[in-house]
Amino acid sequence: MTAVAAYADATVGFIKRDVTGFLSYRLRFVSQILGTFFSVTLFYYISRLITVGTFKSPDAYFAFVVVGIAIMSTLVTSLSALPARVRQELVAGTFERVVLSPFGPVAGITAAVLFPMLLALLEATLTIGFAAAVFGMPIRATAVLAIPTAFLTSLSFVPFALLASASVIVAKQVQTGIGFVVTGISLISGVFFPVSLLPSWIRWTENVQPFTPALNLLRHLIAGAPMDGTAAGALLKLVAFIGIFAPLGWFALRWAIRTSQRRGTIIEY
Repeated sequence: MTAVAAYADATVGFIKRDVTGFLSYRLRFVSQILGTFFSVTLFYYISRLITVGTFKSPDAYFAFVVVGIAIMSTLVTSLSALPARVRQELVAGTFERVVLSPFGPVAGITAAVLFPMLLALLEATLTIGFAAAVFGMPIRATAVLAIPTAFLTSLSFVPFALLASASVIVAKQVQTGIGFVVTGISLISGVFFPVSLLPSWIRWTENVQPFTPALNLLRHLIAGAPMDGTAAGALLKLVAFIGIFAPLGWFALRWAIRTSQRRGTIIEY
């Protein structure tokens, strides 16, 4: 078996393990989806109150916020699920299996992000489908292109997840910080309202994180919302962010593991 095949087989093994663990909580996915559906329903009726010039109609705002909610779930899952899983492994005493396995701790932790990403994409798809089926949100034919775009968006969040996981390994606690990061990104990236409404002194933040261009592109593909730039420009930003920050996140994770191994704290919690 070649090295590539061996790593692929180990990655599939990690996904199967995560799927089995997730399905052991029978109502977990249902409760997640119902929570998202509740948010969509809430914002549908809030949208009936929107009569500002930024949006042509209440339906335009509803489509705007539905895509934001759907992709927000992808951000939350991608950013919080991996460090939470590392923390859980440390507390349960099973992280040493990952450390000692031939797959290695860096590859093992990185592989553990795949199932949460796929689950988040499924949840986002169901959210948009619910909005279309129940509340008549129009969906363009180009929405089919939103699936690979959403996957690329998820990849752009992975560097954050790797950095958070590195912090868990070194400091053992990071969940509170992740909550602040998620809240901050939701405010500055245009999840619930256009970025143009933000004060001028903070508008620069839309250019230093991948969430805003991803939202703009997905809203354009799914609901036909106008874009400030071009689709190619938004894709280029996402690819550039992944290319620059993914290696940094990977090296930070590798450094955290080696540092904890030298200190003898790698399996402490």
